[in-house]
Amino acid sequence: MNLLTLYGKEIFALAVPVFTLIINKFFKNSAKVCYGVLHQFTYLINEPLRNANNEVICNTQIVHTYSYVFKNEGKEPATNVEIIFNYSPMYLNIWPSRHYTVKEGAEGRYIMVMDYLAPQEFVRCEMMSINTGLPELLSVRCKEGLAKEIKMIPNKVLPPIYLRFVLLLIFLGSVTLIYLVIVVLQWLVLKTG
Repeated sequence: MNLLTLYGKEIFALAVPVFTLIINKFFKNSAKVCYGVLHQFTYLINEPLRNANNEVICNTQIVHTYSYVFKNEGKEPATNVEIIFNYSPMYLNIWPSRHYTVKEGAEGRYIMVMDYLAPQEFVRCEMMSINTGLPELLSVRCKEGLAKEIKMIPNKVLPPIYLRFVLLLIFLGSVTLIYLVIVVLQWLVLKTG
């Protein structure tokens, strides 16, 4: 207890910049691009694959699909968003439809470049191939930094009353935490004053 009495002001003086640094790190306005896999599936099609002479090569065909979502979760726009695949996909659709440029990188990498991704804007990238594999997503980045990969899982939709109750509990907990911090600071000032 003597430690707090003797060095309370110094501990408080050290805690304030650390707290400010943490707040600046987590609540800074910047572009935060993230991406994830919405779904992937392989269809087995009972349609024979034929060559130019109409001869059956294989009795079935395989169709692979992959769906990615890219979103700017930040409060600032993301510029020069690059999506890099291992090679060019057979079929590719972007939704919502938007302009992008395609570049070929070193070793034949397929690079899609979008000039701008507004805050809270998302783009879906749907790929499909028939009887061949799909390219791997190698990297997603923008001028403001690297994108963060997020894991996506199916989730049930919760009733609105339940969500409001959880928000109420979070609000009450944050108010209680702020009150406790003020009480501790008041105690530190009175004990070390």
